[in-house]
Amino acid sequence: MTTELISYDDVIEVAYDIFLEMAQDNLEPADVALFTLQFDDRGAAEVVDTRDDWAEHVGFEVDGEVYAEVLIGLVNEESDVLDDVFARMLVSRDPEHKFCHMLWKRD
Repeated sequence: MTTELISYDDVIEVAYDIFLEMAQDNLEPADVALFTLQFDDRGAAEVVDTRDDWAEHVGFEVDGEVYAEVLIGLVNEESDVLDDVFARMLVSRDPEHKFCHMLWKRD
């Protein structure tokens, strides 16, 4: 592949923009309210190691170099861990092959 992959910082930015655009339609109203109220203090979007279960969700083997997994949610103030995850996202880092798949928090 000769394409330059986008940076992880750009992946986070793209993922967060998509999340904001779709959250209202995919999260419970209480979660949307909680996220909106708490994001400034506790909100986070971070790239994590790509989990092995993506192939069953997207129907193809996921190359961890080309795709990044992003978690978006709220950080626990005691443990400093992102433990209230509103969305798990798989985002392509290849600018010529845009792709995003989201797994939403469901109560």
